[in-house]
Amino acid sequence: MKSPFILVLNLLLLSAAPAFSQATLPKAAATPTPRPCGAFNGRVMSNENPLAGASVFVKGTSIILITNEEGFFTLPASITHYPTLEVSAAGYAPQELTYSSCAPVTLEMQLLPGTRIKQRGKKKGFIMKTGTQPS
Repeated sequence: MKSPFILVLNLLLLSAAPAFSQATLPKAAATPTPRPCGAFNGRVMSNENPLAGASVFVKGTSIILITNEEGFFTLPASITHYPTLEVSAAGYAPQELTYSSCAPVTLEMQLLPGTRIKQRGKKKGFIMKTGTQPS
């Protein structure tokens, strides 16, 4: 007959065996998340005109893009999930957009109240803030 000490020791070893074997097994390599789309792209517009120079920030990353002269942007291939974008431009209300499909998006920006775009003069398209100035 075995001593009670040996029985207790065997019980402890048997109960710890599954945890020990799990801890020592090599973990399977993580499979990379497949990219749901070939590319995420879109266009930023204002009053049916392309908005060049708008900032497109991908939330959760350090990626910031600037729209081209036709208002287009394309996210880099490192984006592997449906991203959420924060879009802003001088004189326009910032907007947030979350992709839900692979289709290109078009985002219409709205001018902030009291902002107008000067259409004539030396600086065509210059954004000015109108209203009272603090003294």
